Amino acid sequence: MNLTLKAPAKINLFLELKNKRKDGYHNLETIMQTVDLYDELTFESTDKGILLECNDKALPRDASNLVYKAAKAFLDYFEIDKGIKIYLKKVIPMGAGLGGGSSDAAATIAALKKLYNVDTNKKELEKIALTLGADVPFFLTGGTVLCEGIGDIITPLKNINNLNIVLVNPIFGVNTASIYKKVKFPLTNEVEITRIKTQIDSDSFDTNEAFSSCFNRLEDFVLPDYPEIAKIKDVLNSFGCVSLMSGSGATVFGLFDFRVNLETLKTILSKYNWKFWFVNSTELSF
Repeated sequence: MNLTLKAPAKINLFLELKNKRKDGYHNLETIMQTVDLYDELTFESTDKGILLECNDKALPRDASNLVYKAAKAFLDYFEIDKGIKIYLKKVIPMGAGLGGGSSDAAATIAALKKLYNVDTNKKELEKIALTLGADVPFFLTGGTVLCEGIGDIITPLKNINNLNIVLVNPIFGVNTASIYKKVKFPLTNEVEITRIKTQIDSDSFDTNEAFSSCFNRLEDFVLPDYPEIAKIKDVLNSFGCVSLMSGSGATVFGLFDFRVNLETLKTILSKYNWKFWFVNSTELSF
Protein backbone atom coordinates (compact mmCIF):
# COMPACT_ATOMS: atom_id res chain seq x y z
CA MET A 1 0.00 0.00 0.00
CA ASN A 2 1.25 3.48 -0.93
CA LEU A 3 0.32 6.83 0.60
CA THR A 4 1.40 10.33 -0.49
CA LEU A 5 1.12 13.42 1.71
CA LYS A 6 2.04 17.05 1.21
CA ALA A 7 3.96 18.73 4.04
CA PRO A 8 3.40 22.51 4.17
CA ALA A 9 5.86 25.23 5.12
CA LYS A 10 5.10 27.71 7.90
CA ILE A 11 5.74 31.33 8.74
CA ASN A 12 5.80 33.06 12.13
CA LEU A 13 3.36 35.97 12.15
CA PHE A 14 4.57 36.91 15.62
CA LEU A 15 7.48 35.72 17.75
CA GLU A 16 8.42 36.98 21.18
CA LEU A 17 10.83 35.39 23.67
CA LYS A 18 9.58 35.21 27.25
CA ASN A 19 12.48 33.79 29.27
CA LYS A 20 15.23 31.18 29.32
CA ARG A 21 14.51 27.84 30.93
CA LYS A 22 16.81 25.84 33.18
CA ASP A 23 17.18 23.22 30.44
CA GLY A 24 18.67 25.87 28.13
CA TYR A 25 15.63 26.25 25.88
CA HIS A 26 13.64 29.47 25.59
CA ASN A 27 9.97 29.90 26.37
CA LEU A 28 8.35 31.81 23.56
CA GLU A 29 5.05 33.10 22.31
CA THR A 30 4.47 32.78 18.59
CA ILE A 31 1.68 32.64 16.05
CA MET A 32 2.47 30.18 13.29
CA GLN A 33 0.68 29.87 9.97
CA THR A 34 0.93 27.09 7.39
CA VAL A 35 1.34 28.19 3.75
CA ASP A 36 0.94 26.34 0.46
CA LEU A 37 4.58 25.66 -0.31
CA TYR A 38 4.96 21.90 0.06
CA ASP A 39 7.40 19.06 0.31
CA GLU A 40 5.86 15.79 -0.87
CA LEU A 41 6.38 12.42 0.81
CA THR A 42 5.39 9.00 -0.52
CA PHE A 43 5.22 6.07 1.90
CA GLU A 44 5.23 2.35 1.13
CA SER A 45 4.84 -0.35 3.75
CA THR A 46 7.65 -2.95 3.83
CA ASP A 47 8.42 -6.02 5.90
CA LYS A 48 11.29 -4.48 7.84
CA GLY A 49 13.71 -1.57 8.10
CA ILE A 50 13.50 2.11 7.17
CA LEU A 51 14.59 3.25 3.72
CA LEU A 52 14.59 6.96 2.94
CA GLU A 53 15.19 8.34 -0.54
CA CYS A 54 15.24 12.01 -1.54
CA ASN A 55 15.56 14.11 -4.67
CA ASP A 56 17.97 16.46 -2.84
CA LYS A 57 21.32 14.72 -2.57
CA ALA A 58 22.51 17.26 0.00
CA LEU A 59 20.01 15.90 2.50
CA PRO A 60 21.19 12.98 4.67
CA ARG A 61 19.11 9.85 4.24
CA ASP A 62 20.30 7.97 7.30
CA ALA A 63 19.27 7.95 10.98
CA SER A 64 20.32 11.62 11.33
CA ASN A 65 17.41 12.73 9.10
CA LEU A 66 14.30 13.95 10.92
CA VAL A 67 11.97 11.95 8.67
CA TYR A 68 13.93 8.78 9.43
CA LYS A 69 13.83 9.64 13.15
CA ALA A 70 10.07 10.21 12.99
CA ALA A 71 9.47 6.85 11.32
CA LYS A 72 11.64 5.02 13.85
CA ALA A 73 10.05 6.84 16.81
CA PHE A 74 6.56 5.92 15.60
CA LEU A 75 7.35 2.26 14.84
CA ASP A 76 9.15 1.85 18.18
CA TYR A 77 6.49 3.61 20.24
CA PHE A 78 3.65 1.47 18.90
CA GLU A 79 5.82 -1.66 18.66
CA ILE A 80 5.00 -2.15 14.98
CA ASP A 81 6.95 -5.06 13.52
CA LYS A 82 7.02 -3.66 10.01
CA GLY A 83 9.20 -1.37 7.96
CA ILE A 84 8.66 1.67 5.74
CA LYS A 85 10.07 3.02 2.48
CA ILE A 86 9.84 6.80 2.13
CA TYR A 87 10.52 9.02 -0.87
CA LEU A 88 10.89 12.71 -0.01
CA LYS A 89 10.52 15.29 -2.76
CA LYS A 90 12.14 18.34 -1.20
CA VAL A 91 10.90 21.80 -2.21
CA ILE A 92 11.00 23.81 1.03
CA PRO A 93 14.58 25.09 1.47
CA MET A 94 16.56 23.71 4.39
CA GLY A 95 17.62 25.93 7.31
CA ALA A 96 15.26 28.62 6.10
CA GLY A 97 12.96 29.23 9.07
CA LEU A 98 10.05 27.65 7.18
CA GLY A 99 9.86 24.44 9.21
CA GLY A 100 10.32 22.04 6.31
CA GLY A 101 12.04 19.32 8.31
CA SER A 102 9.52 19.54 11.14
CA SER A 103 6.62 19.42 8.68
CA ASP A 104 8.11 16.36 6.97
CA ALA A 105 8.42 14.64 10.37
CA ALA A 106 4.79 15.43 11.23
CA ALA A 107 3.67 14.12 7.84
CA THR A 108 5.57 10.91 8.55
CA ILE A 109 3.75 10.45 11.87
CA ALA A 110 0.39 11.11 10.21
CA ALA A 111 1.17 8.75 7.32
CA LEU A 112 2.28 5.83 9.48
CA LYS A 113 -0.84 6.17 11.61
CA LYS A 114 -2.94 5.77 8.46
CA LEU A 115 -0.83 3.05 6.85
CA TYR A 116 -0.82 0.82 9.92
CA ASN A 117 -4.34 1.73 11.15
CA VAL A 118 -3.04 2.69 14.58
CA ASP A 119 -5.75 3.38 17.15
CA THR A 120 -4.43 6.46 18.93
CA ASN A 121 -5.27 10.09 19.61
CA LYS A 122 -3.77 13.43 18.73
CA LYS A 123 -2.26 13.97 22.19
CA GLU A 124 -0.29 10.75 21.88
CA LEU A 125 0.92 11.73 18.42
CA GLU A 126 1.96 15.15 19.75
CA LYS A 127 3.93 13.39 22.50
CA ILE A 128 5.93 11.52 19.86
CA ALA A 129 6.26 14.68 17.77
CA LEU A 130 7.75 16.69 20.63
CA THR A 131 10.60 14.19 21.01
CA LEU A 132 11.62 15.12 17.46
CA GLY A 133 11.57 18.91 17.74
CA ALA A 134 9.66 21.86 19.19
CA ASP A 135 7.91 22.76 15.90
CA VAL A 136 6.79 19.24 14.98
CA PRO A 137 3.60 19.16 17.14
CA PHE A 138 2.37 22.37 15.46
CA PHE A 139 2.29 20.68 12.05
CA LEU A 140 -0.10 18.02 13.36
CA THR A 141 -2.60 20.90 13.77
CA GLY A 142 -1.64 23.46 11.12
CA GLY A 143 -3.59 26.52 10.07
CA THR A 144 -3.29 29.55 12.36
CA VAL A 145 -1.99 28.52 15.78
CA LEU A 146 -0.72 30.15 18.96
CA CYS A 147 2.31 28.22 20.24
CA GLU A 148 3.77 28.79 23.71
CA GLY A 149 6.34 27.15 25.96
CA ILE A 150 9.05 25.83 23.66
CA GLY A 151 6.35 25.48 21.00
CA ASP A 152 4.64 22.53 22.65
CA ILE A 153 1.62 24.37 24.11
CA ILE A 154 -0.70 24.64 21.13
CA THR A 155 -3.88 26.73 20.88
CA PRO A 156 -5.63 26.79 17.49
CA LEU A 157 -6.89 30.24 16.48
CA LYS A 158 -9.46 31.17 13.88
CA ASN A 159 -7.85 30.31 10.56
CA ILE A 160 -6.66 33.28 8.51
CA ASN A 161 -7.67 32.39 4.98
CA ASN A 162 -6.43 33.79 1.67
CA LEU A 163 -3.45 35.74 2.95
CA ASN A 164 -1.26 36.84 0.04
CA ILE A 165 2.35 36.13 0.91
CA VAL A 166 5.71 36.28 -0.83
CA LEU A 167 8.55 34.21 0.61
CA VAL A 168 12.08 35.40 -0.15
CA ASN A 169 15.12 33.29 0.65
CA PRO A 170 18.69 34.62 0.25
CA ILE A 171 20.02 31.10 -0.58
CA PHE A 172 21.84 30.67 2.69
CA GLY A 173 20.78 29.44 6.09
CA VAL A 174 21.03 30.80 9.61
CA ASN A 175 22.17 28.58 12.47
CA THR A 176 19.31 28.67 14.97
CA ALA A 177 21.39 27.58 17.97
CA SER A 178 23.95 30.36 17.40
CA ILE A 179 21.18 32.99 17.29
CA TYR A 180 19.59 31.85 20.56
CA LYS A 181 23.01 32.03 22.23
CA LYS A 182 23.00 35.78 21.55
CA VAL A 183 19.73 36.37 23.43
CA LYS A 184 20.11 38.21 26.73
CA PHE A 185 17.38 38.80 29.30
CA PRO A 186 15.67 40.95 30.34
CA LEU A 187 14.61 42.11 26.88
CA THR A 188 13.78 45.77 26.38
CA ASN A 189 10.34 46.84 25.16
CA GLU A 190 8.69 43.43 25.36
CA VAL A 191 6.03 43.22 22.68
CA GLU A 192 2.59 41.88 23.60
CA ILE A 193 0.73 39.43 21.41
CA THR A 194 -2.68 40.68 22.54
CA ARG A 195 -3.44 42.99 19.62
CA ILE A 196 -2.83 40.56 16.78
CA LYS A 197 -4.50 37.67 18.64
CA THR A 198 -7.59 39.80 19.31
CA GLN A 199 -7.77 40.77 15.65
CA ILE A 200 -7.46 37.16 14.47
CA ASP A 201 -10.29 36.08 16.75
CA SER A 202 -12.47 39.03 15.80
CA ASP A 203 -15.49 38.69 13.51
CA SER A 204 -14.39 41.93 11.84
CA PHE A 205 -10.82 40.88 11.02
CA ASP A 206 -8.81 43.76 9.60
CA THR A 207 -5.60 42.73 7.86
CA ASN A 208 -3.80 46.06 8.25
CA GLU A 209 -4.82 46.42 11.88
CA ALA A 210 -3.73 42.89 12.76
CA PHE A 211 -0.44 42.84 10.93
CA SER A 212 0.71 46.28 12.02
CA SER A 213 1.48 44.40 15.25
CA CYS A 214 3.56 41.68 13.57
CA PHE A 215 6.91 41.24 15.26
CA ASN A 216 9.84 38.80 15.41
CA ARG A 217 12.19 39.30 18.36
CA LEU A 218 14.90 37.17 16.72
CA GLU A 219 15.40 39.86 14.08
CA ASP A 220 17.18 41.87 16.81
CA PHE A 221 19.88 39.18 16.92
CA VAL A 222 20.00 38.19 13.24
CA LEU A 223 19.81 41.37 11.15
CA PRO A 224 23.00 43.02 12.50
CA ASP A 225 25.07 40.07 11.24
CA TYR A 226 23.09 39.34 8.08
CA PRO A 227 22.69 42.54 6.02
CA GLU A 228 21.28 40.53 3.10
CA ILE A 229 18.23 39.61 5.19
CA ALA A 230 17.79 43.27 6.14
CA LYS A 231 18.02 44.13 2.43
CA ILE A 232 15.16 41.73 1.62
CA LYS A 233 13.01 43.43 4.26
CA ASP A 234 13.84 46.84 2.81
CA VAL A 235 12.82 45.76 -0.70
CA LEU A 236 9.52 44.28 0.50
CA ASN A 237 8.78 47.28 2.70
CA SER A 238 9.32 49.59 -0.27
CA PHE A 239 6.36 47.86 -1.94
CA GLY A 240 4.14 48.42 1.07
CA CYS A 241 4.41 44.83 2.31
CA VAL A 242 4.47 43.98 5.99
CA SER A 243 7.74 42.03 6.12
CA LEU A 244 9.15 39.78 8.81
CA MET A 245 11.79 37.13 9.11
CA SER A 246 10.27 33.68 9.64
CA GLY A 247 11.61 31.85 12.68
CA SER A 248 15.34 32.44 13.02
CA GLY A 249 15.68 33.08 9.28
CA ALA A 250 16.95 33.25 6.71
CA THR A 251 13.64 33.47 4.82
CA VAL A 252 11.68 36.72 4.96
CA PHE A 253 7.98 36.83 4.14
CA GLY A 254 5.98 39.81 2.90
CA LEU A 255 2.23 40.21 3.37
CA PHE A 256 0.64 42.22 0.58
CA ASP A 257 -2.77 43.29 -0.71
CA PHE A 258 -4.29 44.17 -4.07
CA ARG A 259 -2.42 47.48 -4.23
CA VAL A 260 0.93 45.76 -4.76
CA ASN A 261 2.01 45.51 -8.40
CA LEU A 262 3.06 41.87 -8.53
CA GLU A 263 4.80 42.03 -11.90
CA THR A 264 6.95 44.93 -10.74
CA LEU A 265 7.71 43.13 -7.47
CA LYS A 266 8.72 39.98 -9.37
CA THR A 267 10.97 42.04 -11.65
CA ILE A 268 12.73 43.69 -8.71
CA LEU A 269 13.17 40.43 -6.77
CA SER A 270 14.56 38.75 -9.89
CA LYS A 271 17.45 41.23 -9.95
CA TYR A 272 18.89 39.68 -6.80
CA ASN A 273 20.38 36.25 -6.19
CA TRP A 274 17.34 35.23 -4.15
CA LYS A 275 14.69 32.53 -4.42
CA PHE A 276 11.10 33.60 -4.02
CA TRP A 277 7.64 32.07 -4.03
CA PHE A 278 4.17 33.61 -4.05
CA VAL A 279 1.97 31.59 -1.69
CA ASN A 280 -1.22 31.74 0.36
CA SER A 281 -2.14 30.83 3.90
CA THR A 282 -3.61 27.35 4.16
CA GLU A 283 -5.03 24.85 6.59
CA LEU A 284 -3.30 21.53 7.13
CA SER A 285 -3.55 18.98 4.33
CA PHE A 286 -2.82 15.77 6.27
